[in-house]
Amino acid sequence: MRIAQIAPLYESVPPLGYGGTERVIAGICDGLVDLGHDVTLFAAGTSVTRAELVEVVSAPLRLRMTRQEMIEVAPHLHLHLLAEVYERAADFDVIHSHADIWTLPFARRTSTPTVLTMHGRLDLDHVRASLPLYPDVPLVSISDHQRLAVADLPGLNWAATVYNGLDLTRYLRCDRPRGRHLAFVGRINPEKGPAAAVAIARAARRPLHVAAKIDPLDVEYYRTEIEPMFRAGDVRFVGELQESAKPDFYASAAATLFPSDWPEPFGLVMIESLAAGTPVIALRRGSVPEILVDGVTGFVCDDVGEMIEAVDRLGEIDPEACRRRASEFGITEMSTGYERVYRRLRGTAAGGGAHVGSVTAGRNGNSHLAAEVRSSR
Repeated sequence: MRIAQIAPLYESVPPLGYGGTERVIAGICDGLVDLGHDVTLFAAGTSVTRAELVEVVSAPLRLRMTRQEMIEVAPHLHLHLLAEVYERAADFDVIHSHADIWTLPFARRTSTPTVLTMHGRLDLDHVRASLPLYPDVPLVSISDHQRLAVADLPGLNWAATVYNGLDLTRYLRCDRPRGRHLAFVGRINPEKGPAAAVAIARAARRPLHVAAKIDPLDVEYYRTEIEPMFRAGDVRFVGELQESAKPDFYASAAATLFPSDWPEPFGLVMIESLAAGTPVIALRRGSVPEILVDGVTGFVCDDVGEMIEAVDRLGEIDPEACRRRASEFGITEMSTGYERVYRRLRGTAAGGGAHVGSVTAGRNGNSHLAAEVRSSR
């Protein structure tokens, strides 16, 4: 198949540091090429891919835009990106967009099938207001739980749940002495729970190592609330890690804390940590129960108090069980899942219909195709 992949322009594909969506897109492109498909990636310059790369802007927006420009200019550049792709729609058998709801009106204006992966949270007002306007556009969720936020909306066209996957080879092969300290990886943002991570480590009498990105919007939160906590506690803040440094960072920790207090759509941190053999202690939010096996690859907790207690149970977790679970979230599994979506989408389009999957959301599989994708693992 000739497949177009549309990436957001904020980061390169893959990013050097933080940027989960772009790392997933990189894996999809390379995985589809390995499966024999003709893939074209529309993305920011400096991207590296085995697909054919079309550079829509010369460099990732985050590297060259002010906060105000990100608000005022970036949306227009993404509309330009989508216009460029859809002008070439006839060149492709399938268009796969990762550019969020901006894609929706463009998808209606071509006979080339489009599938849109929703990478973010769906409980936002503008998302809930927009999705029902385009019931003919097939959507992919990255966890079953992600759909619950819009389960009350009629007519959404869910094609599948396809879990995110990464090239975890370096993580799986990483072998280094494990320390006593706990790890936190992510963004310095209230919903990600860095303050809770400090409190858990302090209560458990463990050092905390933090590898995190600080977005411009979160600088004030970091300076006024989090930086003083880091100074007062036994916290080592290493900033935003490049990809090459992550395996050692995870593998050296006793556990990774994931106190994310929002409906996490997936959570790449969890599979990275597990691949390094490091258990995860997480709040029961969003996709967490779908990724972690409670008591086997870590602990799924209902509150911070339970997370503190779980630190004393880390000896119950087998690192090899963590690695085995992580291996289920590889590039091949993810790419094969999307390939099935594309084939069914093309067949539906050829038959004259547009609705691909079930519209019912649920925890245990939301469409026949979602179950089919997961069972292929």
